[in-house]
Amino acid sequence: MKSERIAKRYAKALFLLAEDQNKTDAVFGDMQLLKQVSINSRDFMRIMQSPVINVSKKNTIFRAIFAEKLDSLSFAFLEFLTKKKREIILAEIAKEYSELYDESKNIKRAVFQTAVFPDQGLITRVKEILSKQLAANVEIKNEIKPDLVGGFVLKVGDKQYDASVKRNINRLKKEYNVNIYIPKF
Repeated sequence: MKSERIAKRYAKALFLLAEDQNKTDAVFGDMQLLKQVSINSRDFMRIMQSPVINVSKKNTIFRAIFAEKLDSLSFAFLEFLTKKKREIILAEIAKEYSELYDESKNIKRAVFQTAVFPDQGLITRVKEILSKQLAANVEIKNEIKPDLVGGFVLKVGDKQYDASVKRNINRLKKEYNVNIYIPKF
């Protein structure tokens, strides 16, 4: 079974348990923290992936790091993952949980890339337009990409709208690289 499918199952089980205990928001925050730690800390990932470190030692390490920071449900889930030897896919589980959380709260996340930092009015306007079109609450993450030259790229889920100057320049390059002149001999 692929780790993505396994991660979805664990995330769904955690989400349903969090719903039963009215802790979806707290667990969402904890999953974001665990995802960030998994992505940013090589030492943490080495501990997670090490077959030499036994379950009780990993739980002791997790207790020292996360006992004060995580909700009791999230911490119990982390201990459960180590017991089942699934701690390696913690970042994937956290990602899947975030998607389930967003779906339940009707939240769509968008990435708005521009060459320079846009004014807040533009971001607000884009957010309003997307909220109407998607009939959802939209959260926009702004990224600065100077190589776009101008314009913007908007990504929502698996869709992308590219209105950048870079795209237009590349399109023109492809268009003018085609030699339409055919000499007659």
